Amino acid sequence: MSVSDMIKMALRNLWKRKLRTFLTILGVIIGTASIVVMVSIGIGMNESFQKQVEQWGSLQVINVYAVGNNSYYYDDSESANINKNDKKATEITVNTIEEFKKIPHVEAATPVMNEYMYFIAGKYVADASIQGIDPASMEAMGYKAEQGRVLQEGDSKTVVFGADVVSNFYNPKLSWRMRYDSPSPEVDILNDKVMVTTDWNYGTKYADKTIKPIKVDVVGTISSGGNDGYNVFMPIKELEKIKIAQSEYEAKKYNNRNAEKIKKGVYQNAMVKVDNMDNVKEVQESIKNMGFRASSLTDELETMKETTKMLRMMLGAIGAISLIVAAIGITNTMVMAIYERTREIGVMKVIGASLSDIKKLFLTEAAFIGFAGGLAGILVSLGASKIVNIFAISTNSNMLSSIPLWLCGASLVFATFIGIAAGYLPAKRAMKLSALSAIKTE
Repeated sequence: MSVSDMIKMALRNLWKRKLRTFLTILGVIIGTASIVVMVSIGIGMNESFQKQVEQWGSLQVINVYAVGNNSYYYDDSESANINKNDKKATEITVNTIEEFKKIPHVEAATPVMNEYMYFIAGKYVADASIQGIDPASMEAMGYKAEQGRVLQEGDSKTVVFGADVVSNFYNPKLSWRMRYDSPSPEVDILNDKVMVTTDWNYGTKYADKTIKPIKVDVVGTISSGGNDGYNVFMPIKELEKIKIAQSEYEAKKYNNRNAEKIKKGVYQNAMVKVDNMDNVKEVQESIKNMGFRASSLTDELETMKETTKMLRMMLGAIGAISLIVAAIGITNTMVMAIYERTREIGVMKVIGASLSDIKKLFLTEAAFIGFAGGLAGILVSLGASKIVNIFAISTNSNMLSSIPLWLCGASLVFATFIGIAAGYLPAKRAMKLSALSAIKTE
């Protein structure tokens, strides 16, 4: 029996029993739609978590901290990842950064220095967190400019503003109440003359006249949203000079022997960019084994996924149960078909149909039921997914539904397989029928 003949015969047999075939396919539709929607909610939750975490920063960036008794980031619990018998301090230097760059899957690495200072634009000021990084690595770290450009190799007294910092400028001569009541001043940050100062009283009568503001060139801005929008980025060497000068000034003016002493070329933390999010954990462990503390936003993402793991498993199980019920329906339909077509099977055997042809015929019919139900189930699930998303958005829920192309393909193949598996035992039963007794049956 040719393949085309078998397909035509299978479709004809299914069409003869339209109502039963439709009800069986309906069971597969419900089962397929259930499992696709349930799994898609789990996928949607993960994607929602990932988008939420990506607003905080790049998932491919690892934050590295120095570890030591004088380090702000020191934690005894981390010593287990360093060396159980060696708790000596570790420092992040230029040489350390070069070692990080040699780790497999690392695309870029930069030391990081953080400081809080005032920026001046005309008569307005804004306090902001400054992040000093290697200007050559800023673009590689995934930072993108909304206006202008990011820092580049060779930049010195240049900065990139976060958009949220630009909206924070105010007139320091106004009272606190007037500042909040007054609208934010319009500052053309890319064209206005901008300076940075360590004097927290700048613009007031308490300003320290001995502290001279430093002129900087604003070369770009980063869009608001996430932590980056509240930062100002500066070449680390320039920020280091400012911090050293500030430290020396405070020690001299206040005769403070305990004033913070900045050690040139030694940094508290660093950032490492990994080529792929899947390799972050591996690189993170390599850095920890070097004696440093390392963390990334993927840790937060994994924690969020872990808290919903049980929920996602339950959703998938509910969908699977629906498809199993549909498989029972297919089995029942095929068994009933054998009882009703006993004489037909006997005739097929007498005229020369092989046992494998009879088996393939019933399996083809079962496969068509699974395939048709799976295809229709996917279409139903796409509509149901949109309804779920509309409801989730209206209620600000993370229970979003996302149906990737691979899930549609896998569901269609799985539904077809379920149909074949459900029809296997009835097909074997049809093979075992005696030709003579089958012909005698009316």
